[in-house]
Amino acid sequence: MFIDSVIRCGRVWLATTHGKIRSVSLRVNQWCVNIWFRLSVGVEQLAAMPSELESAMESLIMVFHRYAGKEGRSGTLTRRELRTLMENELSGFLKSQKDPTIIDRIMKDLDANGDGEVNFEEFVSLVVGLSIACEACYRMELNKTQTWNL
Repeated sequence: MFIDSVIRCGRVWLATTHGKIRSVSLRVNQWCVNIWFRLSVGVEQLAAMPSELESAMESLIMVFHRYAGKEGRSGTLTRRELRTLMENELSGFLKSQKDPTIIDRIMKDLDANGDGEVNFEEFVSLVVGLSIACEACYRMELNKTQTWNL
């Protein structure tokens, strides 16, 4: 299962970069292995620390799997698991929503394959969409103040 995931990771990357050479695929696969290894043994056991972006990716994976598979299939979120994840991890977003059916609407939008559960790939689209919206607000505020505080 893990090897299949690593191979898929490399192929997905290659597909999005129009078929780079095989050595690139092997490097991507090794990078995925490194991330998997850090997730399974803990960052503190590795000499090389992950970058800020790699840490964010690891956090995204860990948060998803903390909530996934307790009720439904392993590696997926049921509606209740998605609600719990959002209540704990995106509480500010939920509190800002006026629609009491927001979780149901999000679940319907995320469940691209219609199986009644949200897999990691479907979940990531929520995080990406929220990130894009937040970045747009950030950019608007920067334009107002004309300062960059990174």
